[in-house]
Amino acid sequence: MVKFEFGGHLRRYFSDLNMSTDSISRGLRILFGQDIEFRKAFTQSQMHISINNQNVHPDELSFHFERTLPDNSIVKFTPVVEGAIEGGIATWVVVGLVAASIALSVYTLFKTPNKPSSTDAQSDKITNNSFSSAENLVGQGRPVPILLGEMVVGSNVISLGIDTSNNQDWDISIS
Repeated sequence: MVKFEFGGHLRRYFSDLNMSTDSISRGLRILFGQDIEFRKAFTQSQMHISINNQNVHPDELSFHFERTLPDNSIVKFTPVVEGAIEGGIATWVVVGLVAASIALSVYTLFKTPNKPSSTDAQSDKITNNSFSSAENLVGQGRPVPILLGEMVVGSNVISLGIDTSNNQDWDISIS
């Protein structure tokens, strides 16, 4: 009595079978005769074969297929998973992607904008220091922070009014 265990895509045909046979080749011939699709799937894929949890080297297959197995032997057939491309090509693709990502991260690290120095901050640029400096400047359309509690704030006027582009009624316009 030999137990055949199939893995991978061969499980759709047979999973675990107990057969009254004395060799692997006779058991497979019986299974090939029962299901032609199983035979095609089995012969078109590379197999990893182990007998009683001992791996069988591909050079020794003919010996192990024809030898008489002891009772209660377990033979496992597991298809070898293969990729669509060779391992060398896939390795070089991965190495290239890693190198490109490192180069991009180094480039973005050194191309970050510089903070303005103290001399640049004192130029004519208006910065937003809403309630944190002596001058309270908020541009039009920007949110004004809400203060809860008491705080000493600057003396600049936040808004002088609304400037419109209607030049005909300039005396009515508020500026």
